Amino acid sequence: MQRVIGVERRSGEYFQPYIEDDDTGCVFHFHDDDITKEGASLFAEALTEQARRWMPRAPETPRGPRIPVTMDLRTDMPDGVPIVVDDRPTRIAYFVRHGLISERGATSITRQQSERSPDWERCHARHPRHLHAV
Repeated sequence: MQRVIGVERRSGEYFQPYIEDDDTGCVFHFHDDDITKEGASLFAEALTEQARRWMPRAPETPRGPRIPVTMDLRTDMPDGVPIVVDDRPTRIAYFVRHGLISERGATSITRQQSERSPDWERCHARHPRHLHAV
């Protein structure tokens, strides 16, 4: 089963972004102040594609290393390329067009991804696609 990553925006009282697991993958929850409607849609697509390269570790498998996950907000992204994911076994780096996500939201969500990384292992994508590489 292919995992699907959702990105939801909510208004109201401010909350820190968080990740919630569900039956099909997980949902990244953001306050409206931290991600735009366009950003939510683009991240859902990019994160779902990236999820093809990561699988949960088997319960009997020891936890893996914690890998750094970073997000660089850029004003100079190429036209038509709002998000680039440099996904490697030892680190994940997102390069994102400025204005899609706040610095606060980016810092919070990548910290959580890094904290969760020991419970995942990298595998070959089951349905490779040609993505823009760094």
